[in-house]
Amino acid sequence: KQWYQRRVRESNLRLMSSDGFDNAAEDFTDLKKAIESLIRVKLPKAQKESRKLVLKDINQRLDAGQVLLNDMQREVDRATVGVRPQLSYRMRSYHSEFNGLKRELEQAERNQQLGFNQDYNKPDSTRRQVLSNQGAIERSSAAVERTERLAVETETIGNEITNELGQQRDQLVRTRDMLDQTDSTLNKSRRTILNMGRKAMTNKVALVSIIVVEVVILGGVLYWKFR
Repeated sequence: KQWYQRRVRESNLRLMSSDGFDNAAEDFTDLKKAIESLIRVKLPKAQKESRKLVLKDINQRLDAGQVLLNDMQREVDRATVGVRPQLSYRMRSYHSEFNGLKRELEQAERNQQLGFNQDYNKPDSTRRQVLSNQGAIERSSAAVERTERLAVETETIGNEITNELGQQRDQLVRTRDMLDQTDSTLNKSRRTILNMGRKAMTNKVALVSIIVVEVVILGGVLYWKFR
């Protein structure tokens, strides 16, 4: 149990040498074999508390494997252009193997929950049947996961559309309020102009009346003077 803990500390502290990728890859291969043995041999035979210890051991080794993958990825990033494509191809293979280990552990845990123990020492026909059943379960699980992802994406899109419609509604309400305010302002301006027009007409009538009165008075004065 101390090996992977020590390996994690060393991986975090030491600088990768020129052949650091190969060294880490070798450690990863050894770790992968150990994890496979735990999942395929020890875990199916473990019971209750011992099973918890085995699962803890497997998860810790998976953590150590992730550290090794990170180390190898840093080495790939530092590699020269001529070497990097080959190392990148190997990295994809190691990632695939690592993900396969995690899927195998998840499948073993599901089998345990269903009361089914994997036995890798069964005859080939039985093993093929077991693997076939596991493949069907994995495909069903993948289909369910895809459906869940699709449902989440659909819900997300629906929420986005709802939010966008809400924003458009708020914008329309603000526009309507602006139009109402503009209409009110126009009505006030129209009343003001009408009032100004009436006042102007009243002023004109008063002015004409004054002129008529003055003309009458002037005519009376002239008539009185030359009579």
